[in-house]
Amino acid sequence: MYDFLSDLTLPLLTPIGLAMLVWLVGLGLGLRGYRFVRKCCTIGGILLLLAFASPEVGGAFLATLEDDYPVTTAADCADADAIVILGGVTAPPIPPRATIDVGAGFDRLLHGMRLFRLGKAPVLLLSGGAAMAQAGIQITEAARLFRLSIEYGIDPSAIWLEERSENTHENARFSSEMLRNKGLSKVLLVTSASHMPRAAAAFKKEGLDTVAAPTDMRAIGEPDAMRSLVPSLRGLEYSTIAMREYCGLVVYWVRGWI
Repeated sequence: MYDFLSDLTLPLLTPIGLAMLVWLVGLGLGLRGYRFVRKCCTIGGILLLLAFASPEVGGAFLATLEDDYPVTTAADCADADAIVILGGVTAPPIPPRATIDVGAGFDRLLHGMRLFRLGKAPVLLLSGGAAMAQAGIQITEAARLFRLSIEYGIDPSAIWLEERSENTHENARFSSEMLRNKGLSKVLLVTSASHMPRAAAAFKKEGLDTVAAPTDMRAIGEPDAMRSLVPSLRGLEYSTIAMREYCGLVVYWVRGWI
């Protein structure tokens, strides 16, 4: 029931969701005769959306998460027992796709492979289950990352797959079980910088000695200050990612997962 309510409410806790809520409140009050309040809500929703769509605002919001852990080169990272890469960055080869597709967060796998090639750990643990099955195809996120890792020349014998998880809490829970069963405790955790605060907290909660190795930085300042104030889809994306992560942190804290 808790998961159902979370899935239902989290989409509303985004810039677009909040703007829609304001508009719906205005519509409801307008139908009751409060026309001035309806106009205020209409304008307020638009201004709210425009503000969060500004790359300057969205970037600053996202940076409050990305700044929690310093981003370093792979060479400067500490050694560990294993490198854990969190999934959620690929799409299965469902027609008309001929191969596995990758998203913006594919930096996670690239950074993890750099760490592995530099000898920072002897094991590459890929974490991610199958959140959905489409068109009769069900291949886990970990398996997709495994295929891509092989394409990049990583030794298959050094790769472990955690294929049961469907969220960050389960990433930490099931990965820690695998590692402890092998007597390993110190990990280099690789995920997007904005996701790292929640992910690192979840892994530490499971008792692992977690060293953050963030990547996929997005809150990069614009060279043109005026252009960064103009609303755009990129600014809205930044704000949406940040808002969802903060909501996730609250949910994880309430549930005792961090």
